[in-house]
Amino acid sequence: MTAALETRTRAWNAAMSASPGPLELTVEASRIDGVVPHALRGGRLLSNGPGWTHIGGRLAHPFDGHGYVRAFEFQPDGSMTLRARFVQTPAYTSEAAAKRLTHRGLGTNLGDHFWQNLKFGNGLRNVANTTIVRWNGKLLAGWEGGAPYAVDPTTLETLGEETFGGVLAGQATLAHMKHDVALDRLVTCSIKMGPTTTLTFREFDAAGRLLDTRVAPMPGSLFAHDFVITPNWYVLASNPLQMKWGELAKAVFGASTLMNAIASDARVPGAVYLVPRRTPGPVRTVTLPGRAFVVHYGNAFERDGAVHLDACLFHDFAFGAEFGFRGPNAPLDPALPDTRVPQHLYRIVLPDGATSGTWQQLAPHGVDFPRVHPGHEGRETPLLFGATRADTRHSDPFDSLLRVDLRDHSKPPQTWFAGDNVFVGEPIFVPSPERDHEGHVVAIVSDGAAERSTLVVLDASNLEAGPIARVPMPLLPYAFHGTWDRAL
Repeated sequence: MTAALETRTRAWNAAMSASPGPLELTVEASRIDGVVPHALRGGRLLSNGPGWTHIGGRLAHPFDGHGYVRAFEFQPDGSMTLRARFVQTPAYTSEAAAKRLTHRGLGTNLGDHFWQNLKFGNGLRNVANTTIVRWNGKLLAGWEGGAPYAVDPTTLETLGEETFGGVLAGQATLAHMKHDVALDRLVTCSIKMGPTTTLTFREFDAAGRLLDTRVAPMPGSLFAHDFVITPNWYVLASNPLQMKWGELAKAVFGASTLMNAIASDARVPGAVYLVPRRTPGPVRTVTLPGRAFVVHYGNAFERDGAVHLDACLFHDFAFGAEFGFRGPNAPLDPALPDTRVPQHLYRIVLPDGATSGTWQQLAPHGVDFPRVHPGHEGRETPLLFGATRADTRHSDPFDSLLRVDLRDHSKPPQTWFAGDNVFVGEPIFVPSPERDHEGHVVAIVSDGAAERSTLVVLDASNLEAGPIARVPMPLLPYAFHGTWDRAL
């Protein structure tokens, strides 16, 4: 048992801390196990995540690792090219030059002693490491605490902070952004925390011009990482927070971190906020049947006036076990997330005008990284894909992919298991242009023990059959979020 745990720990740390740096490589069709479907050729998977976490002898929290954008492009001849670059934020360029930590982060301090962390004036540690979205001829690398960074869509070279003409300057803007395909708008959400939390939703056209703004003050402090849209609403869970004032004071004076100073507030019942998108009406608060804390949403849509919301929902969420982080001087422990009850996929129904909603669990598995048809944000969609664990008692680190039929909840999910001590990332659904429920799923699989990554392609209608193509690659750092991108 000890040997098995040690193997898993080594594999997880290798996958999370891999840092191959800038890459340019080609995987010839002859080296690919299987055949890349013609429907995918000419397109590419874009992916973003922390690509440098061991910095100057200290391990940064994965949330504080430097953004590393990867473009996996399927060529017409069946080969694949990979280009990867760091997002050159001020924090990255400073630490690359100094070869040590120079900016404090959400869960990372510069040194073990408080006086080493009493350095002001270095600016925000925006590492642009969470999402990647194409908009207005650029790729936007998102992060939680500031504006996204723009990246050249071809070379992946950093163009600079993208504030949309100053609109997002100085604002903590959620990494997740939504594309309203029907209106061809990019929707962002900025957050300002305090005794009252202020959410500011903005919508931009294809040229990056601001079209609409909605400011929504919320009671108390809340956590937000993601949100969803429908034609008439911006939707997100209330996710109430408690501040640990002693830890916050210690963080200010360099003896702790912000991650240690926040906790979910178990005293407050679960609720969903519906913020009007098209009218100036009040925010609706709809209570849920139990406690709820949501990090990621699959989708939302409206039917007969009711809002239907698919969310990966915790009933009890504890900050501090993310990715098994135990501090800057210890390896990640993949068993730490097992100490919490996993998040489950729920369909939440919020009836028109109601003050309380209902929910139904859609799968027995712990599920995260939920993705749907990229053209269906805000409208009803037949399928949802996610990352999961073969052992349904736990969730991350994930070793399986999952497919849920959203039309028939009685159907059991389909799953594909990647292997022992092999970790899967976010599955991206690439739909067929003819039929919404057909297409392919692409995902990155990390085998830290074998020091390799694999880009897998699966038939979306038969996930459990396993990959129809496996593209071998060197070991790449574990990624957070990605998107399917059209050919350049």
